[in-house]
Amino acid sequence: MERMGVRRTKADGRGMMEDVTSRLRTFIENEMRSGSMDLGCITPLYIYRMWGGAIPMEDIENGLIELRNQGFMVG
Repeated sequence: MERMGVRRTKADGRGMMEDVTSRLRTFIENEMRSGSMDLGCITPLYIYRMWGGAIPMEDIENGLIELRNQGFMVG
């Protein structure tokens, strides 16, 4: 069963993490555009709750780390 478009395309799960990272990037861009949040308020728990628990917290945390490593986020 697929949840929120997340799918494992490779045995190592890389396809799923790329999907989570992409969704996180879009989510954060939308939150920043709304003007109601600053970057420091976007935590893994906040995202987990906003997505209704459909993505494991660990995947969200790893995705945020990856975005920081790519230079997308500061902090």
